Amino acid sequence: MSSKRYPGKMLVPFLGKPIFWHVVERIKQSKLNLKIILATSNHHTDDPLALYAKYLGIEVVRGQLQDVMSRFVLVHKKFKSDAFFRVCGDSPLLFPLIFKKAYSTFKKNNYDLVTNIFPRTFPPGMSVELINTKTFLKVEKKINNKDYREHISKYFYKKKGFKIYNIRCKKLLDKSLKLTIDKPEDLKKLEKWERFRKKKFENLFPFFSD
Repeated sequence: MSSKRYPGKMLVPFLGKPIFWHVVERIKQSKLNLKIILATSNHHTDDPLALYAKYLGIEVVRGQLQDVMSRFVLVHKKFKSDAFFRVCGDSPLLFPLIFKKAYSTFKKNNYDLVTNIFPRTFPPGMSVELINTKTFLKVEKKINNKDYREHISKYFYKKKGFKIYNIRCKKLLDKSLKLTIDKPEDLKKLEKWERFRKKKFENLFPFFSD
């Protein structure tokens, strides 16, 4: 909620509902019966978001504002898992089928990370990352770099030795298309795009099945 570019954006209405509501609904549409957890800060600016999440029946874990990675550690102390999805809150148009693809891929091969941004072939705003919990907790202990602790998957992409699977889009990415909401002017652009798109996501962004 303390975003410098768009303060309070997580509760800004998008197509009549708060952005956070859309993110939650997209995750639910994956039909994987995932436990959804809001890992937000304990700063007072995030109080409204935490309250809204609880209203939606979402688990809330709160920690340091400037150390995102430490908040994920707190989550894992409370909830056990073999792997977890990292989902950015500024993405109200997530593609539910990518969650299913990432999950089935991980179950078959036990990767350190299953992603669709390495390299990116889907538009920003459709990023899905499934991270091996054991690997994450092992790596976290030795990371002090502030940038890596804020962007918790960045270390995996920058360093060698990790087993990573990338989900690729069959069609070439339109580099001008951005489905994230970073600034106030992005909101109307994205609402217009969503209202007037004529094809389903699976037809707009088909991905490889193997």
